[in-house]
Amino acid sequence: MSRLGPLSPRETGPITEVSVTEISVETTGVMPVRRPVSGGTRLSKAALGTAVAALVTAPVFGLGLFPAIVAIILGHIGKKASPAGRMRSTVALALGYVALAISTAVLVFILLPLSLAFLVSAGYILEG
Repeated sequence: MSRLGPLSPRETGPITEVSVTEISVETTGVMPVRRPVSGGTRLSKAALGTAVAALVTAPVFGLGLFPAIVAIILGHIGKKASPAGRMRSTVALALGYVALAISTAVLVFILLPLSLAFLVSAGYILEG
């Protein structure tokens, strides 16, 4: 019958003694220095900042239209440029498209009727 360590397979009971042996590791040479993982490129950071600015200014008379277009362009370029900033560029793209939709809706449904009402009241359109 072979024994596996201090207890044989048939012996059951509480462990009364534990022994630990010291293990030493010797290293020679220089350990490689790990670089911290960067959160992305400057392009993806610029795309995200522009997308947030576009989303904030989108409901204000559609002013977020141009920053949204810039954020979408930077997001697509940043997504192709660096795999490190891919997630940040994807978030920038999503926010940019949402800001573009909000800005377009504000321009179509609010500013277009207001400008038409002004032109009618001023007599430039529908003179009767």
